[in-house]
Amino acid sequence: MSYHPQDFWLSQENDAAFSTAGICEKRNSRFERTVRRRNLLEFAAGLVVILTMGSAAIAAMIASDFLMAGAQASLVFGVVAVLWKLRCDGSNLVRTPEMPCRDYFRHQLVRQRDLLRTVPKWYLAPMIPGVLAIYGLVTAQVASRHGWATALDGVWLPLGGTALFFGFVAWLNAKTAQGLDQQIAALDAAE
Repeated sequence: MSYHPQDFWLSQENDAAFSTAGICEKRNSRFERTVRRRNLLEFAAGLVVILTMGSAAIAAMIASDFLMAGAQASLVFGVVAVLWKLRCDGSNLVRTPEMPCRDYFRHQLVRQRDLLRTVPKWYLAPMIPGVLAIYGLVTAQVASRHGWATALDGVWLPLGGTALFFGFVAWLNAKTAQGLDQQIAALDAAE
């Protein structure tokens, strides 16, 4: 089974008609489940990174490699910042009884779209310092043993892969935000 994060968002119906009784509640419930699943996956992945890098930072401190411990701790703090933002701005809204279903659904779509549009700023940026510091320190350690030519030859592929992955995450979230834009436009046109 392959996991495609955009499937969570793009699987939502593009038809914005709410003429059938209960269709709005069904679409809201489906969208809320999608948001909840996304958040659970993100929190699980974040927990894995926190535990892995946190353990590595402790091991580095025990080994008196304080620079590496700091780099790994920086990545942990970056992930914590991402999870905090996701919890504050990416969770489902609580619907008040006086808010019509359509307005609530539109507000949910806009909120998630805006969050996805800013992924490079709040999701990727907090992790970049830690990632770059780890790459830099590992490269320097390899260079001290084998020379800079060997160290630099060995770092470009993984660093490039990481940069491509970050770019892919930014692109995927921007594309998904466009899909939510289309749903919002269809909803607005159906009024």
